[in-house]
Amino acid sequence: MLKNMIKNYTKNMTKKDIIKFSKSQNTNLSQTEVDIIYDQLKNNIDNILEDADLELLKIKDKLKPTTYLKIQELIKFYKEKYKNYL
Repeated sequence: MLKNMIKNYTKNMTKKDIIKFSKSQNTNLSQTEVDIIYDQLKNNIDNILEDADLELLKIKDKLKPTTYLKIQELIKFYKEKYKNYL
């Protein structure tokens, strides 16, 4: 059920949502990074929900190292937090 909620959220998500979330995590993204993350979430959400680490690895070279590490950290955090639901 949580996966369906995530899919529905990403359908309506905007780039402003990504910027707002990144700021809430004390991370500043470049516009290019916002575009890359947005495109990945919009076009590959099923793959991301199956193996977020693998999908992140595919875009590693397009992100700043600090951004990549922050996303890795967040994936780990949310996997642990919602492990009983995913």
